[in-house]
Amino acid sequence: MRERPDVSVVIVAWRARADVLRCLAALQRDAGVSYEVIVVDDGSGDDTGSAVRRRFPDASVVEKRSNEGLVRGRNTALPIVRGRYVLMIDADTEVRPGALPALVAALGRADVGIAAPRLLNEDGSLQLSCRRYPPLLLPLLRRGPLARIWPNPRSHQRHLMMDFDHEQARPVVWVSGAAQMWRAELPARIGPYDDRISSYGGEDLDWCLRTWAAGAEVWYVPEAEIVHRWQKLTNRSPFSLKSFRALRDWYYLQWKHRRLRADPRLRKANA
Repeated sequence: MRERPDVSVVIVAWRARADVLRCLAALQRDAGVSYEVIVVDDGSGDDTGSAVRRRFPDASVVEKRSNEGLVRGRNTALPIVRGRYVLMIDADTEVRPGALPALVAALGRADVGIAAPRLLNEDGSLQLSCRRYPPLLLPLLRRGPLARIWPNPRSHQRHLMMDFDHEQARPVVWVSGAAQMWRAELPARIGPYDDRISSYGGEDLDWCLRTWAAGAEVWYVPEAEIVHRWQKLTNRSPFSLKSFRALRDWYYLQWKHRRLRADPRLRKANA
């Protein structure tokens, strides 16, 4: 039997072959821990699976015949992870040296349920990835006519934690789903990803709030750095089907987690 790796790295990819190969090359170079890779090719039709097998023969590849979305793709990988920890990571990311060991170390604390890195843009600048509790009306302020008149309201600045210097580790309400690490037993506590949520937003917020509800905390770990080539799909087309699905998800999650707003631990993380 193969030795259990420290980390199972899960990547769900859709028409992102070049991104996946860059992501895997960075892991091979700079992981710093023992790991396995699970690539879920979500019906890409671009030879992603074959390309991964040629370049990285140790990777496990799950190929789907059709595109089922990010949430179902992640759920597909959950039963086959073998690592002590799971890193759910987007295809358009590249780990930097020391990132994975720092996230593993953060999860050494019993009260930490999710550890997330400092995300960087390709030029090395900070990419805001920590969030306070989502304001109820934020999507209406960020899209449509109001966004043109008032492009960056104070509520949005607070939500994105623009007043935080992002230099200290701390608990936060939620973090971007581009890179989240958690113990492999977490899904047994909180269940799989909620497949009522679309691929265009919400699954990261939901996963973090369910972790808080289970009694664990979400931590931002700045010494772990990962580059993320972020694409703002819904902002490019504010009235697209993707945007309306994201809006639906937003209010579904507001209702689903409405009781958490009164949780004193979240109030502290929301400060």
